[in-house]
Amino acid sequence: MLRKTALIVLFTLASLTLHAFDGAAFTGALNELSEGISQTAYTLSERADSAEREAYSAAADRADRAEKHIRDILGTINSNEDFAAAQQTLADYAAAGTLNSHTVSVVEKMLQQRASFISSSSPTASAVSLSTSGSAAAAPQQLLNSRQRRMVMIDVPVVEAVLSLEDTKQNRRLDNLKEIFKRHNCRILSDASNESGDNPLHVFYFSGKKYVVDALLGHFGGDVVMGDLKAVVRITTGGFWSGKKSLDFSISPKAGSSVMGELSWYKSVVERDPAKFLAENNYSELATLGSTENVAGEKKILLKNATAEIWVMSKNGTVRNAIYKSSSDLGDIYVNAR
Repeated sequence: MLRKTALIVLFTLASLTLHAFDGAAFTGALNELSEGISQTAYTLSERADSAEREAYSAAADRADRAEKHIRDILGTINSNEDFAAAQQTLADYAAAGTLNSHTVSVVEKMLQQRASFISSSSPTASAVSLSTSGSAAAAPQQLLNSRQRRMVMIDVPVVEAVLSLEDTKQNRRLDNLKEIFKRHNCRILSDASNESGDNPLHVFYFSGKKYVVDALLGHFGGDVVMGDLKAVVRITTGGFWSGKKSLDFSISPKAGSSVMGELSWYKSVVERDPAKFLAENNYSELATLGSTENVAGEKKILLKNATAEIWVMSKNGTVRNAIYKSSSDLGDIYVNAR
């Protein structure tokens, strides 16, 4: 029985060697796989922003079918000559560009698996040695063709913007806007609500695809944000007996500053220590809120019972439609007098 089985295996392998390797068919199958990989990479890039899952699944299925076709072709390779021909075809194909090279890196693993299987079944294939002509791409964008790159460049730029809307207590407009954000994968960076007035005002600082942002700003109004957020800081000092004094300070990004004008900068610099920032940049105005004292031989300005309120808004915004606001009790603080 064992001898009969061995003869069947040898007969099968011998009959398979009669099939000559078809380089043209192999190249055609590589083209199919490359296109499937490219389409999958493109829809993957799109899905990150538009969630087009159907398009991604269709492209992935196409790539899977092309990979199965490749495996069927490789399944007919049995001789050293066919392996050498397949290797040469892969090397020539890989030289055409990043997408081709990436495709070859995938197919070479299949060819190695085939060589390993044949080597264990047929001594004549033991000398097969595979070199690596392919190279996996570092990022999906490298797998796109020129048309896909143009589409990504045109359709998928992401911008930041601020918009505000008034709504009734039923929040129908607000819920509709949030549904639009969700449907188009807009990211809310900061939001605030202002309950003053007849209807609440809701403000959103968000990012999204440019064409989506343009449509929203065209409907609701608002501003595109390009590192040009501004702020108002209100410092209040004094108390019940001495009376309270308040002063508003306007802060805008300066020309040439790479981070000033971003929400993170206002939080980490101005909000963290408003008295220090204002003493360094608006000393003469800040000094009017305090009294001069001599502390250990140094002249200081005392800000008694100081509190700070901060509103961050877009370049055309106001305190009412600020995207971010906070308040803090500073207590009694001293700043160096000048």
